[in-house]
Amino acid sequence: MRLGSITLERKHLKRAWDYVKTANWLNVLANRRAQSRFPDIKIFIIGPNRCATTSFHRFFHRNGLRALHCRIGSMYLAKEIRDRLGDDKSLKAFLSRWTVYSDFVYLTDNEHFEAHDLYETYARLFPQAYFILNDRDVDRWVGSRLNFKDDFLPRYLSVHGGTAQKAEAKWRNEFAQHREAALTFFAGHPRFIHVPIDRNVQSGSAIDPVIEMMRPHFKLDSRLWQPLNASTQGKG
Repeated sequence: MRLGSITLERKHLKRAWDYVKTANWLNVLANRRAQSRFPDIKIFIIGPNRCATTSFHRFFHRNGLRALHCRIGSMYLAKEIRDRLGDDKSLKAFLSRWTVYSDFVYLTDNEHFEAHDLYETYARLFPQAYFILNDRDVDRWVGSRLNFKDDFLPRYLSVHGGTAQKAEAKWRNEFAQHREAALTFFAGHPRFIHVPIDRNVQSGSAIDPVIEMMRPHFKLDSRLWQPLNASTQGKG
């Protein structure tokens, strides 16, 4: 089959058809135009990893928004942010490249940095941005994180030392502090929403209030919501 002078291989046709089947092209085109018209309107998903961050990322991506989740190749979102802290011009230039940001974790055997709690910086650089605090029952979150891949906990302990029990206690404390601080900072903010994901992530109702909040700028199709990265302890 030829499209102009370009021959489309069967696998490329299948990929294209799969995308056509799932994407609402009118919304996708509208959202692409909106991103050009409103380049400073960003979406920061500020819940920790293992709180449906992948599901949110994929939802926005399928709706035609430029989205960065954790990393692209060897470039980690959290590391790039860390390396630009203190240089607002450089950080804003980097964050201007995409519209949606999620999963702010950088973890190796020697380094650990998470940037989801830098929402005050993001709000200062992008005053028109939207913020989603996606969280869950802390017991389910800790269980999900402990069971995340084979190397997350070993790498964490390699950096911080201690035991799994101490890591779990630290995570619980940080989780509670982050929730309280974010809810306090964004109290009354018209472009902030708190989305507890435990009870409604499967049905898709988790995304409905998000769609409504962002309606002035983006056309989002709830049918493109899909829970991803399930674990025995809940949804990631």
